[in-house]
Amino acid sequence: MKTKNVRKIFFLWEYEKEENWINQMAEDGWMLIRTGFRKYVFEKGTPGEYTYRLELLEKDMHSPESRSYLDFLRETGIEVVGECINWVYLRCKTDDCRFDPANRPLYNLTHMLKIQDFFNKLRHAFVVVIALCLVAIFSLEHLESVPVVEFFKGFCVGMSFGTSVLILLASPYLNRINKKVKAAIKDLYTCN
Repeated sequence: MKTKNVRKIFFLWEYEKEENWINQMAEDGWMLIRTGFRKYVFEKGTPGEYTYRLELLEKDMHSPESRSYLDFLRETGIEVVGECINWVYLRCKTDDCRFDPANRPLYNLTHMLKIQDFFNKLRHAFVVVIALCLVAIFSLEHLESVPVVEFFKGFCVGMSFGTSVLILLASPYLNRINKKVKAAIKDLYTCN
């Protein structure tokens, strides 16, 4: 069979865009058979034969809970074709089982909450780093000014400044994720 390797970057919060791209490749006759970090391996097949879905697992893919869940999916005819950290790439024969991309408000909400939780933990870790650096700077102020002390003061100032810049740069993405969470909640509780 003819295969094609594609290297492409999608950010954590762009899972829908990534999923749509993979499904478009399937519509064009390229079936995803393997994934890695930024790497997708496709195999030429019948256009539209498979439908793909990305899912973010709660725990590591090799944990007993995730293994049990993935075994359940396999029993229903859904294949795991790839993984990247806690993301799994699922596929099923389009004729046998359809993932319904139009009607999945709970799916969107749970994924966005997991992503939001990840970024909140990251933000809290950055705040802790800043706080520790500030404590270290104030503690080092009382020591004699020797090169080692000056180095550590400079290092702490640099770390706290760099971490602050990262928080500021991440703010637009955090706001976008928060808006998506609010929209997913609204979709979940809005009746048609």
